[in-house]
Amino acid sequence: MRVTLDNMESPSNLITFTDIPNILKVEDTSGGTYATMTFTFSGDLAAITTANSQWHITFLDETITNSLLPQNAVNKSFYISSNNVSTASSVAKAFRNCSSIAAAFDVIFEGGSSVVLRAKAVGSIWTGVQNYLITNIDSTYLTTNGVDGSADSELNGAVINVDIYNDSNYVTTLEKSYYGSEAAFNLSPILTTVADYGYVEPYTIRVSSIKNGEYSLLGNIDTNYIAVGYMVNQGYKYINTDAGIRVAMNYSRGAERDVENNTILYVYEPKIKLSIYKGDNTSRATFRVEYLDSAYNLIGIYDSYINLINKFQDLNIDLDERYYGDAFYIDVTIGNTKIRFNVIKPIKATDYCQRIYWRNSYGGISFFDFTGQKSETREINVETYQKNIFGYYTDEMNELEKAYDNSVKYTVTLKSHLFENDGKYVFNDLIQSSLVWTQKNGQNYAIIIESVSVDEVNNNNIYEATVKYRYSQTPSLV
Repeated sequence: MRVTLDNMESPSNLITFTDIPNILKVEDTSGGTYATMTFTFSGDLAAITTANSQWHITFLDETITNSLLPQNAVNKSFYISSNNVSTASSVAKAFRNCSSIAAAFDVIFEGGSSVVLRAKAVGSIWTGVQNYLITNIDSTYLTTNGVDGSADSELNGAVINVDIYNDSNYVTTLEKSYYGSEAAFNLSPILTTVADYGYVEPYTIRVSSIKNGEYSLLGNIDTNYIAVGYMVNQGYKYINTDAGIRVAMNYSRGAERDVENNTILYVYEPKIKLSIYKGDNTSRATFRVEYLDSAYNLIGIYDSYINLINKFQDLNIDLDERYYGDAFYIDVTIGNTKIRFNVIKPIKATDYCQRIYWRNSYGGISFFDFTGQKSETREINVETYQKNIFGYYTDEMNELEKAYDNSVKYTVTLKSHLFENDGKYVFNDLIQSSLVWTQKNGQNYAIIIESVSVDEVNNNNIYEATVKYRYSQTPSLV
């Protein structure tokens, strides 16, 4: 018997994501035999049948009864004919109209005088059940032969319970009947209810079974974590933090480079925001910022340490403007992880830069600096009403229709600089994010992305991105 989360036994310290299925499975040996119950008619039962509902057959709490007229043999009624084949056919039809029997058994009639109920799943069905078969039809006219099934797994017929805890707080229990060789649960819809942007929430799992009223603990899964995240750019389905520090940014798409990020990351403003996950045994990490010229020569360096308190944290990195103006590349190394940002050149060629931040597919902070064109549009929807006309001769203002409410939709369109092919993947991440913001006069404002396009320029593998967004607050509040 195996209990797995995302196809791993006893995983811990995983960062799992809300919009990616997190599958818990209970698996055991499959196989066994199918229960069968055979009803065979003989003799002339019709000769002694004188009333409706004179005869009955009760099997597993479902009862069928006879009718005198064939046209009344509907639902759970069957017609008794002097021809036993016809009687068996009618009994088969009545059993098929019993919902619980139809759900658990194949009702087989093959043209003879017998009806066979064959279980759809292996395992015992009526062993230990009192009065599972009752009939008042004498054995002269009806013989029954039942062979109960068996299952190789002790979980067959059990109910599997999955108790989910957020830290030490009980969240809910998922329940499913064990069938075949496994019982599987998608935990993500439940874990989503405790997840929040900018945090990781711990969860533990207890798996048990109840069969014939008896409880059995099948296994526990120790602490893992849930973060708000999603699948994009063929990213990881989960992140294992046992290895130490991981940058919470999806940058694996693109050509292999001598730094960890294959996706090209760009920066224009002299500050970098990013997020990291840490392993349980990591409390401090080395931190280095290197400033490189166009030939990758080192022109400046900054070394320090980061105290790691939480499993997940955001970092703000202010770049040294003594070196930044001459730098073409910024290498940031945290622990053993080095990522590179390409500096958008030339610095100060434009007075305008608009940075968009978002919570990315790994739950961390990503950003992009737009240094191309910017345009703003305002769509106005004015609700009005008409005043009365009685002041026509006396009012100082000649008016009839008055504005009641102005609804303004403030839309911004940004264009990027021209960038290389491997810089386009960040926009796949941006368009799926549900938390995007920008800064205006030093304050953060949530924005709603309306469209993102990445277009190749002159078919030379150089691209330009266009992002259109609107503020989530009305302009009067911005």
